[in-house]
Amino acid sequence: MQIRNMDQETTNILEPQEKIIWQDIVDRKVMSFSLVLSLIITIGISVYFFSQKTINYTSNNVPKNVTGSIPGSIIFIVGLIISLLVFFSNYVKVYSITNKRVLIKSGIIGTDFNSIYFTQIRSANVNVGLMDKMFSVGTIGIDTGKTEMVTSGSGNNQRSSVQTAYDKLLHIKRPYDVYKYFQTTLTGREESLYSGRADRENNPAAYR
Repeated sequence: MQIRNMDQETTNILEPQEKIIWQDIVDRKVMSFSLVLSLIITIGISVYFFSQKTINYTSNNVPKNVTGSIPGSIIFIVGLIISLLVFFSNYVKVYSITNKRVLIKSGIIGTDFNSIYFTQIRSANVNVGLMDKMFSVGTIGIDTGKTEMVTSGSGNNQRSSVQTAYDKLLHIKRPYDVYKYFQTTLTGREESLYSGRADRENNPAAYR
């Protein structure tokens, strides 16, 4: 487990007897690569529309046309804004693991914290995609029992399903070390519950 230069704002919200065991940020190389890739895609699509003198379409069964520069400009501006928002929202994120919980610091304008106590965590997993493989990083998914509704298809074929909503530690270095720590912590907690030690920890009178 590694500790980068300690983030002061995270340190300021720690509880008594709480200490940071691990801290990291979203990998900067992945962020830069993603930004460049998204800008290339945005520019490519925009250039395609700019190259079209007119674009024909139908609205309310009425044939219409528009110069290609209009959708080209809209796509470029929207794509640029989204790319920069994603970049800077990841840039300010700081992930911390203490002896009690996981802390995710975020927020471009103000500072927000998502606090996940170990008692809330059901399981954790590691996801290493193509980009993660390229830069030797990975993403940790934390399952706390939250769910989200996902809709697929359209019209009469539209379907809705419920899936797990993971809290994620995006593109971090040495993800398997972090995953191993989660597994050790969760296993230790289960053993404490089965042995009764967890009740004693929460109720000191049980020792008397």
